[in-house]
Amino acid sequence: MLLAQIMALAIVIPLTACTGSPGPVTVNGAPDPAGEQRSACLTLGAALPSSLGPGLERREVQPASPFVAAWGSPPTVLSCGVPGVAPGYRPDVTLAVVDDVGWFAEERGDTVRYSTPTRRPRVVLLLPASVQAFDVLATLAALVRDATRSTTA
Repeated sequence: MLLAQIMALAIVIPLTACTGSPGPVTVNGAPDPAGEQRSACLTLGAALPSSLGPGLERREVQPASPFVAAWGSPPTVLSCGVPGVAPGYRPDVTLAVVDDVGWFAEERGDTVRYSTPTRRPRVVLLLPASVQAFDVLATLAALVRDATRSTTA
């Protein structure tokens, strides 16, 4: 079971080189939520903006998935309906809260993985460490809040 959760953490792996190429962002293992989570993720996907800020324009994702979106180069990748929680997350960890959405941050070399362990469906955002996280989280938080539900209320 733990192995399955760890594997789920690597749900989206951007494989596109960081060369500034405007081509599609290749992802492996896109989530495929069911039921209410599927509906919530489709709602979130439809609401996502074409830009997250300067240099963060929307990019095509390959293979196409309504549950994964990408912006910029190197890519910022959002996935909705990700199963499991990050192995480093514990309920007593302090989350960065933006617009009522708690984000759990994990530094992973050149990227930071932000996840929403206290919301369903879970959303994961892989953000290059060079990108100003607060601006991106502030742009996405209300959309995530409106499409998902809190598990702590």
